[in-house]
Amino acid sequence: MTAVPPLPEASSCEAVVAGVSRAWNQNDGIEFASYFTEDADLVNIHGMHVRGRQAIAGLYDVLFRSVFMDSSLACVVHARRELCKDSAMLHVRTDVNVPYGAMAGDHRAESTLVLKQEGNGWAIASLHNTLVAGAKM
Repeated sequence: MTAVPPLPEASSCEAVVAGVSRAWNQNDGIEFASYFTEDADLVNIHGMHVRGRQAIAGLYDVLFRSVFMDSSLACVVHARRELCKDSAMLHVRTDVNVPYGAMAGDHRAESTLVLKQEGNGWAIASLHNTLVAGAKM
């Protein structure tokens, strides 16, 4: 597997969310993971916990070549709270369209992200997704 490059320049928390969305829509697990800290935690809608940027890249590389192939993601940040000087929590509504396969259809999730400043930018330290059952997109 290709190594995950250093964090992209993300001058705001919202820029991180936009970058993650763009990477998803390009089916790029490596770029997707590049927005996370080296020791990040990610919990997906099924409760699977993955730790570390490399593990996140590996999982999403597989998912983008299988269950989430050609899927599209749209995110709306609807709440932000500063936790301390260099960290913030976001609540993000996530709408995913999966065109075919086991997850085919439109899905909505509520995501909680904890971001921290790293250098001149921001990175995701923790992301937890919860599927919203029966939500209409």
